[in-house]
Amino acid sequence: MTRDTATPLRPARRRGRWIAALLCAASAAGAVLAPSATAFAAGHGTAASPTSVRHTAPARPWAAERATRQAVRQLTEAGLPGAIALVRDHGRTATAAAGYADVAARRPVTSADHLRIGSNTKVFTATVVLKLVAEHRLSLDDTVQHLLPGIIRGGDRITVRQLLNHTSGLYPFEQDPASMAPYLRGDAGYYWSPRRLVALADTHAPLFAPGTRFSYSNTNYFLLGLVIEKVTHHSYTQELNRRIITPLGLRDTRLPVRTLKIQNPAVHGYMLGRAGRAPQDITFGISPSTTWAAGALTSTVNDLARFDKALLTGKLLPKAQLAEMTKAGPFTIDPADPTEGYGLGLEKLTLCCVTMWGHTGTVLGTQTNAFTSADGTRQLVLATNADPDTWTADQISAWLTASRKTLCAH
Repeated sequence: MTRDTATPLRPARRRGRWIAALLCAASAAGAVLAPSATAFAAGHGTAASPTSVRHTAPARPWAAERATRQAVRQLTEAGLPGAIALVRDHGRTATAAAGYADVAARRPVTSADHLRIGSNTKVFTATVVLKLVAEHRLSLDDTVQHLLPGIIRGGDRITVRQLLNHTSGLYPFEQDPASMAPYLRGDAGYYWSPRRLVALADTHAPLFAPGTRFSYSNTNYFLLGLVIEKVTHHSYTQELNRRIITPLGLRDTRLPVRTLKIQNPAVHGYMLGRAGRAPQDITFGISPSTTWAAGALTSTVNDLARFDKALLTGKLLPKAQLAEMTKAGPFTIDPADPTEGYGLGLEKLTLCCVTMWGHTGTVLGTQTNAFTSADGTRQLVLATNADPDTWTADQISAWLTASRKTLCAH
């Protein structure tokens, strides 16, 4: 779950969107940084850790291979424990990994490692909802009250569309300290049912009238998960598996909700300490029930890229529903940057003069950005196992530079 900077284990609505915004700025400006290593990198040997590279490019050299390798190295040289990158361009793919998946065990990270992908889960949830729309089992204009009678106040004024594009005005339950209270007491396995967290959000007044503003809230996607269950009479997990995971052969994508475990080999997530202090492993500190349909999926960079490409190229949704999903607006994510937008579960970014769709995900010490061009020919997945709330300015800059080089070098 995302957290604020004052109390790292307390949830907040920010989940790495500022990183995506800065990616656009860095790409447009072409800024280059020579990052300096932090005390963690020097003291724990991250910069010297092994780097693995895999690619499916033709025999002739491809610039993205070297750029991808350089990108993950510069992130670990800046002091991030580990990094994984995947770049795909018109049938050519390069993946690279550097640093450690488990700092204590000194286990190197690889591109095949499993990690929590955070709010990239929202793209999966939105896809299932739009599949149900295509089957005429619900409508984007259906209200919450119609689908889930009595679950929230004012549900008769909030539509499925507004849940999908975060214009419902519903309070983000993740900002209520009560949602984190069990974990701050040390009860890492405490299970929150989706309805209880929605009820927690409903104890707060709406932030604004539905449809009048954009405000990111996990409450929206918990309600969508419950809508899926109500309409199909199956669990959210069953529908996710039946409609997306199994058909696409995503063997490394799971939804652990009642367990803290991640499929092995697993990337551990960390909060970085001040200079000279070891990072804090928070991988197993909070039950994934707190993120459920909004952010609980675990996956690999390869599975995530496969899903995004299948979605953007029309293999999962009819043209009409995909068009709705990639229709950004009516409000931008950041009013200061009109190039950004949010569709129905998809973020829109312009990177290297290419329109990209995907999502960012910040959860339990990991940051995963996954974006794909509208025609599916270009992809970037970049992940690290350090909570961005604890990054230094050098580490933020290294992330921006790594992203620009991996995508724009070819």
